[in-house]
Amino acid sequence: MGKKRTGFTILLVFIAIAVFSQQKDTLKARINHYSFTVGTGWNHYFNNLEYGDQNIRQDFAGLSCRFYWEPEYRLSLGLESGYFRLFRVKNQLTPDIASEVDRSVIPLLLLVRMRVIDNIYLSTGLGLAVLTNKVAAAGQKIVTRTWSLSNYEVAGSYIYPLRKHLRVGGEMKIYNFGALNDWMFAIHALVSVRL
Repeated sequence: MGKKRTGFTILLVFIAIAVFSQQKDTLKARINHYSFTVGTGWNHYFNNLEYGDQNIRQDFAGLSCRFYWEPEYRLSLGLESGYFRLFRVKNQLTPDIASEVDRSVIPLLLLVRMRVIDNIYLSTGLGLAVLTNKVAAAGQKIVTRTWSLSNYEVAGSYIYPLRKHLRVGGEMKIYNFGALNDWMFAIHALVSVRL
């Protein structure tokens, strides 16, 4: 009687294992992705000073580069840098002497991006910026660099997947530079490679 019960119990265990065991998953899905994004386009500088000069130019092309870590959640973390010219002023001081003043910025920001719905993202970032001022007149050139420590960015973007690893889109963003208390608005076209 004991042998029958033991055999019956072992048979039930094997049946339970055979019926309820999971098959090995053959689909390998990555839950972490990385992406590198390059953007270029138009940027406009809003200054807080009245220069009173019709020779000031505040519209330029800019370049931004970003690297994102994209986990399986809606939030992504990233780093951004780039190059933006803020303004340029050219004046003819005398018939023989011209002057030119130029300001540019290189931001170094830590970003947080959230996917709102498919292909639409909102992002914000905080960080540093290197401000470069150049003044040239009468054959002399002066270049100064200063750090702006409290800068931030707010952006909205649309990124459409063309292929598995290639995405294109557009973005609108606003920068604030704390050392200048000035703003910059940018509209960029984006190309992103997802790894």
